Order: sequence, then C-alpha cells, then structure tokens
Amino acid sequence: MTTAEYRARLKGRRCYVGVDLSSTKDLTATVATFPDDTGAGFDVLAQFFIPAANIHARVNRDRVPYDLWVTMGPDILIATPGPVTDYEYVRYHLHRWATEFDVLEIPYDPWNATDLVSRCLQDGLPMVPIRQGFASLTAPTKSLETSILSKRLRHDGHPILRWCIGNVVVELDAAGNYKISKDLSTEKVDGAAALVNAIDRMDRNRGDDTPSDGPLVVAA
Repeated sequence: MTTAEYRARLKGRRCYVGVDLSSTKDLTATVATFPDDTGAGFDVLAQFFIPAANIHARVNRDRVPYDLWVTMGPDILIATPGPVTDYEYVRYHLHRWATEFDVLEIPYDPWNATDLVSRCLQDGLPMVPIRQGFASLTAPTKSLETSILSKRLRHDGHPILRWCIGNVVVELDAAGNYKISKDLSTEKVDGAAALVNAIDRMDRNRGDDTPSDGPLVVAA
C-alpha cells in the first residue's frame, strides 16, 4: 500500500497530531495518531520537513539519505526553501491535515514554538503544550513501547519515522521514570518525540493506561 492509499483510508477519522519543531536548521516532525473506535490499536501518519539548503551537507555529515527521501515525494519529506525550516510550511500542513481529518488536538513541545503556535491559535487550530520532562513523558513513552511490542501501532512503513524510532535512547531519573533523550541518542529522534506527544493526548482522552515493564533502550 502506498502512502497516498494509506492516507486516503484515514480521511475523516479523528486524530491527535504531535509536533516536534527541533532546530530551524534540523529535522521537523509532525506525527498523527488515529485511535480505533474499539480501542484495539491505532494508525500513525507522519510528515517531515528540512531546510533545502542543508540537505547535501547533512547527507555527507550524517550519512543519512535525506536527498533520496525528498525525491520520494512531499508525503515523506518536504524541503523548505533556504537554510532554515520555514514554519509556514508546517502551518500550512497542519491546516491541510485539519481539512482531511478530524484533528482533535495538536500537542507540541513549547521550545522554539511560540511564533508558530501563536499563528496557529489565531487560525483556530487546537494547540496543546506538553512539557518535555519526566513527569509528562514517562507514561506516553511506555505506551509507545507497549504499542510496538503488542503490534497495536500500525503505519505505512514511513522510512524516516522508522529510522527515528530505531534511533531512540531513553534516559532515567532517580525514580525510574524515563523519556526519549535527544542528547543521548546518536541520531535523530524527532519523529519518535512527536509520536510520543500525540500518544500522550490520545491516551489521556481515552483513559488508556498501558505502561510496560521496562524502557525501550537505556543509556549507560
């Protein structure tokens, strides 16, 4: 099934769209979760953005095929003009999804998001901040792990999302809580971070509490 076919199947369904803006020179991610009415699982749809002027430098430095991903089409990776990510493309994309799907909430990392969020709120988009600490992120991080292990998470094989999830390393606090660590992960995890934000709001709104017994990957 192509991404376009997968996306067409999701049209009109309710969803939560997690946003991770990261740095303006880096990868930006939006990831939506579409819960089943039965509560048996959920579908995931991802979209990524990167500044066009940095692609070849990042390919050479990171040994990651951003250039190939761009050629796979705008549903995979959008290269925005210039040396920094143009957040107007992200804003347009959120509006586009809001017309295609029943977007209930758009949870986001407040860091570096003030201007975009202000404009989105003026447009009537349902933006919801999520603090990126252990208290906020432990439950949805555990829920992500459980969903993967129990095969309750369904997606279209998006190559960047799979790469981000495969890069995940978590950090623990003294109480045993954990969250995805961008500092300790050796590669990009922005897609996984956006997915955790979406899962948090999805779980809170359906009262789903399915923690796992241990972390995804624990950094030494």
